[in-house]
Amino acid sequence: MKYLQQQIRNRLVSLLKDDYEIDPDDIQFSIPPERKFGDLSTTLPFVIAKRIRENPRQVGEAILPGIRDGFDMFSEIDLAGGGFLNFLFKKHFFLNYLLENQGRLPKARPEKVIVEHTSINPNKSAHIGHLRNSCLGDILSRALRFLGYRVEVQNYIDDTGVQVADVVWGLLNWQKLDLEKIREIDNLAHYLWDIYSRVHQLMEEQDHITLEIREVLKRIENKQEPESEVSDYISREVLGDHIRLMETVGIQYDLLVRESDIIDLDFFTRAAEILKEKKILYSSGDPKKEGCWVIKYDREHIEKIVVRSDGTVTYIGKDIAYAFWKMGLLPGDFYYEEFYQYPDHHPLYITRSESRKADADFGRAIRSFNVIGKRQAYLQNIISQVLDTLEPGNRGRDFVHFSYEMVALTPRCVQEMGFELAPEMQNRAHVDVSGRKGIAVKADELIEKLTEKSLVEVLSRNPDMKPEAAAKIAGQIAMGALRYFMVKFNSNSVIAFDFEDALAFEGDTGPYLQYTLVRLNSIFKKLDNPAGVSTTGARDIDLLDENELTIYHELLLQMSLLDSQVEFALESSELSVITSYTYGLCQKCNHYYHQFSILAEKNPEIKQLRLNLIGLIREKLLVLFEIIGIPVPERM
Repeated sequence: MKYLQQQIRNRLVSLLKDDYEIDPDDIQFSIPPERKFGDLSTTLPFVIAKRIRENPRQVGEAILPGIRDGFDMFSEIDLAGGGFLNFLFKKHFFLNYLLENQGRLPKARPEKVIVEHTSINPNKSAHIGHLRNSCLGDILSRALRFLGYRVEVQNYIDDTGVQVADVVWGLLNWQKLDLEKIREIDNLAHYLWDIYSRVHQLMEEQDHITLEIREVLKRIENKQEPESEVSDYISREVLGDHIRLMETVGIQYDLLVRESDIIDLDFFTRAAEILKEKKILYSSGDPKKEGCWVIKYDREHIEKIVVRSDGTVTYIGKDIAYAFWKMGLLPGDFYYEEFYQYPDHHPLYITRSESRKADADFGRAIRSFNVIGKRQAYLQNIISQVLDTLEPGNRGRDFVHFSYEMVALTPRCVQEMGFELAPEMQNRAHVDVSGRKGIAVKADELIEKLTEKSLVEVLSRNPDMKPEAAAKIAGQIAMGALRYFMVKFNSNSVIAFDFEDALAFEGDTGPYLQYTLVRLNSIFKKLDNPAGVSTTGARDIDLLDENELTIYHELLLQMSLLDSQVEFALESSELSVITSYTYGLCQKCNHYYHQFSILAEKNPEIKQLRLNLIGLIREKLLVLFEIIGIPVPERM
């Protein structure tokens, strides 16, 4: 629809340019809530009226005759209310338009955008909350690619933080292991999960441990052994575990950016020179902040410390330096080496602070989408303000915080994962989880349990299916259920994960969507022409009765909105728009399927009309499944 709307905009400008100064961007369309108001509506008369200081209704009456004569795709163009222009497409138009534009994708854009997501501390296994971040980030990346952008996916690795120091202390000082013994530990990421929890219990019991961990952190930052070497080994091993885990749910990255390399290459010093020159970073005059370099945070009218009086840089400074590099504002670059290669031969690079042979080009994007939890909004706002001050009205807008809320579990899910719940917790809407307290669910264990439950469902429906085929389909259903569940809710809502809710074959779930597409595929497998869709003949929709024609047209109109819905999801930073749109399309498709026979229809022209419709739906669903990352099983 976006491409079609642009054609209509250009035509409207051409028709009116001799009498009014308007631009295609002045013309915005909306979809009326009921078809009796048309298929498209625009407030163009209001825009023109404001500029020439006239009544919108009178402007609409003046331009309406010329517009009516200038289009042949509409059966009606009417003026409503105080000046709304409503357009009703001819009955045959949408079917012809969609058939003739099958496979059309948005025009490729030369601009590069960066999507940063996941960013798990490399100190233990990933947990369920990380899956929401990663699924949101991956679907955002896929949506941007669909819209034609060049997308670079980055994963920021905080390999110098206190969380890594916690487990380094636990291994070296509590368990008394050396690096050789640490290398012998199988499944290190899982092993560190328990170490991390135990270390925090010890910190609560013995105050001196916190001081010892701070000393470990200093030794890591100063590259002192054995802490530095152990930290580096742990980070790389755990990071590899995270990469392989995310790969099982269809998530890939282009670059891993290590915080240690930002520090070693002294990126902040270069960023600070720019900030000081622009007087954004300055020496504080506040006696309480003597010797500190600060930034004025306009929203709260306070000074935020970026460089402490002892010369150390706060987390704000590190993140500003990283943001500058991403947006092409920082002189210099990282070194790179290949860290991993995916089965499709897509290389994954990691930053280095010393020379490595790697032909790689990263950063310097026109826009950066940062998929980071809602609790980090404060820091993101500060960085956005700094960028906007450097280039007013531009960079701040292009530094997008794609926020989301936490993931919890339903009490039922907590018990299914083997945790005990106090009686007073069993009736709660959700149960919060905490890695530090040891009440959390490892992401891989959740996926394993989800796959097991999927397999039970598959075998109950297909008892004669071979084990290998059943296992493959169970994995696909589990992946679709997980990805869809993590994105279908408003991103600023806390979600409570539940196996039964996620795996339901009816309702707003991934398996319901998969079942719809599997059903459509099964129809076309029974035809001599598996494609099913005919681009010639069988376009006389007047053959359909009034009830079917109404539903038929609604489906055509809804399908035409795909690119507009994806774009709106990005503009509103709300990816649930895409899942909601997909679910609505599947609902309407199933409603149509149950009302009107397809393969059994005797009239060949009506049969082909119906095949054309569901063939077009199948095409759109395949695109949407690719964006959401939902696999398509052979059968369900």
